Amino acid sequence: MTASDDFSKQNSPASLTGSGVDTASLSGEKTEADKGLLPAGLSDLLAPQAQADADAVEAVLSCFSQFGYQRIKPPLLEFETSLLADGPGAALADQTFRLLDPISRRMMGLRSDMTAQIARISGTRLAARPRPLRLAYGGDVMRVVPDVLNPERQLVQAGAEIIGRDDADAVVEIILAGVLGLQKAGIKALTLDLGLPHLAELLLGESLNKMDGQLKNQLFEAINNRDISALTALPIAAAPKLAEMMLASGASGEGLRALVEELEEAAAAKLDSLLQVADKLAALLPDVAITLDPLDMQGFGYHTSISFSLFAKGLRGAIARGGAYRTGYDEAAVGISVYMERVLRGLVMPDALPLIYIPAELGFAAGLAYIQRGRHIVYGSQGAEAEAEARALGCQFIIRGADGQPEPLQGAGDNVKKGDL
Repeated sequence: MTASDDFSKQNSPASLTGSGVDTASLSGEKTEADKGLLPAGLSDLLAPQAQADADAVEAVLSCFSQFGYQRIKPPLLEFETSLLADGPGAALADQTFRLLDPISRRMMGLRSDMTAQIARISGTRLAARPRPLRLAYGGDVMRVVPDVLNPERQLVQAGAEIIGRDDADAVVEIILAGVLGLQKAGIKALTLDLGLPHLAELLLGESLNKMDGQLKNQLFEAINNRDISALTALPIAAAPKLAEMMLASGASGEGLRALVEELEEAAAAKLDSLLQVADKLAALLPDVAITLDPLDMQGFGYHTSISFSLFAKGLRGAIARGGAYRTGYDEAAVGISVYMERVLRGLVMPDALPLIYIPAELGFAAGLAYIQRGRHIVYGSQGAEAEAEARALGCQFIIRGADGQPEPLQGAGDNVKKGDL
C-alpha cells in the first residue's frame, strides 16, 4: 500500500464518521442549504451594484491613464517563488492562498495584492524600458484572512505604480492621481493620512537592536495605540522624543516643522520630505483633509519611507493605501492600491437605464436600430404576452408596431415619459 492509499483509507468518509468532520461534504453529497452557500468573506455582486463597481474601476483606471500610466494585466496565479519573492511579495506571504500546479508539480500562489506582480513584470519583461516606468492595473485579489474593519476576502483592486523613483514628487504624483481617480468615481469627502513607517526605528537607533523582545513589544504597542503615558514610562532614551512626535502629529504641520531642527540628519530628512509632500498636496487638493502621523506603522510592512492611506466619510477602513518601497529587483518605486469594493459602499447607485421592449414578432432588426443609436433594449420571447413580459423584465418602454415609436409602458413606474429616452 502506498502512502497515498493509506491517507485515502484513513480519511475516507466512513473513517471520519463521528469525528466532527462534515462527511456529506467530503462524499460530494449536498444538502439544500449547501447549494447556495459561499465561503466566509466571499459574495455574489449583482445588478446594479456589479455595473456600478465596473464603472468605478474604469473611472479610476481612466484617470491613471490621463497621468500617463499604461495598463497591464497580470495573471491570477503565479509560482510562489516569484509571487512571494523579496519585496512586496514576501510581506504578503501570510495572506496568500497556495495550491499545487498539477502540470508543473510546483507550488503556486493566488495573488493577495497586485503590487508584487507589477514589480516582477517591471524587473523582467519591462526591464529594458526607460525609467521611470508608469504602470496601472485592475483585477481581483484574494486574502486568507480579512482585515478587522472589512469582512471581504475577495477584493477588487485598482492601482498604479511608478517604478524607478521614490522621491517626494513621485509620492505627490501618485496620491494626486489616486485622489482624482476616486473623485471621478464618485467619492468626494476624502481624508489623507501621511506616515513614515520607519521613523521610529531611526529615532531609536542602535538602542532598538539591544532591546529584548518584551520591551520591543511594549514599545511598538504604545506607539500603535498612541499611548503617551505607557511610552514615557518605558526605560528608553528616545521615548520623550517619540512622545513629542505624537503630540505634534495632526492636521497642522507646525509642531513637526519645529522638531525637524532637533532630529539627527537621517530622521530630519525623512520628516522634512513628509512635510514637503503635505504642503504640495494641500495646495493642489484644498478639498482633501490631510493628517500627518509620522509614527504610523500600519499597512503591509514593505514601505520604506513615506506611506499613506485614504479614507472617505461614512466608509469604514482605508479605501486606498500606498507608499514608497523597493521592488524585488532593488528598484525604487511608489504605488497606490485602491480597494474598489469599499469604494462601492460610498457610491449612490445610479438610476436604471430605460429599457425598450421589442416584441418577438418585430424581429431582431427592429431592436438593432435602437442599439445603434445607443439605446438599451430587451428582446421579447416568442408567444409571450408582450406588455406583461415587458413589465416583468423591468422595461419602461415598448414598441407596439413595426413602424411604431417607443411608448411609455403602463405600470412601469412613476413619471415615465418619452423624454426619458
